[in-house]
This record gives sequence, C-alpha cells and structure tokens, in this order.
Amino acid sequence: MRNGRMILLIQIDTRSRTPIFEQIKHQITELVISGVLSAHDQIPSIRGLSRDLKLNVNTVKRAFSELEQAGVIYTLTGRGSFIAETAILNSQLKAKAFEGIATALKIGRANGITKDMVIEAVNEIFD
Repeated sequence: MRNGRMILLIQIDTRSRTPIFEQIKHQITELVISGVLSAHDQIPSIRGLSRDLKLNVNTVKRAFSELEQAGVIYTLTGRGSFIAETAILNSQLKAKAFEGIATALKIGRANGITKDMVIEAVNEIFD
C-alpha cells in the first residue's frame, strides 16, 4: 500500500470524545482486520502522518507505540513502520473481529436470517 493512500483512509474526528491516538490505533487495526493492510505493508512514518493529518507528532507516536506493544506493527530503524506478520493473530484484533461478527449476527437474526443459514454461509466461507 502506498503511504499516501493510507492517509486518505485515516480520518480524525476532532469532535469525538475518543482521543486522537485511539482513533489512529482503531483505524489502523480496522485496516488490518479488513485486509486492506497485510503483513509487511509499510505504513506512513510518524512525522509524515502527523504532518499530513495536521496532528502533534507525540499523538501519532503514542498510537504507533501502543500498536507496536500490541504486536500490530513493527519498526525498523531508518526504514519505517510495517504491519506485523502476526498482526491478524493478535488477540485484540481477533476480539474486534469477533465483536463485528456478533453484531452482524444480531442484525441478521433480527432480519430473518436463521441459524442454519449462518452455518451454511460459514461452511462456504471456510471450505
């Protein structure tokens, strides 16, 4: 993924009660879960992202630091930050993905989707 494209995918809501560093973490995590970002894809530099989104460098640095601690990204000195190979295996990402599945199932049930229909869809996806 080109660095410039990712910037367009990250949108900061300055009116949100969610801290900006959390918004960055959440959105990068969502990009991994959704498959937009894959293992070893380079993400923008801390300075580059802070400049392009007009944010304080320390805000972006905190988001990247927490993503690295969670095993979602890794940094190579002088080369930049990249999506970790094990990012999708990360328990936080799995929990977030499962939360999305649970929400979708509840909506589906409310709209007449049966358990058998879900099981059939799951079997098609995983086979």
